[in-house]
Amino acid sequence: MEPVSTIGEELIEQRRRRRRAGDPRISPEGRELLLRMTTGDLMDEFQAALDADPAADPALGGHDSDDDV
Repeated sequence: MEPVSTIGEELIEQRRRRRRAGDPRISPEGRELLLRMTTGDLMDEFQAALDADPAADPALGGHDSDDDV
């Protein structure tokens, strides 16, 4: 008898299988761009954009005015 699983458990299992196999939704070109952004020539620009998000967004800890301090 096969164990019964919930829909949530099945979704988690599908994600785990995709993660292990490499996500097929990323094209080779997309993978190359991600590598450039995280470890290559676009790394500094990507990091600057990441750093700017929390500073500009109050929900991420930034302040949109001095009244919040």
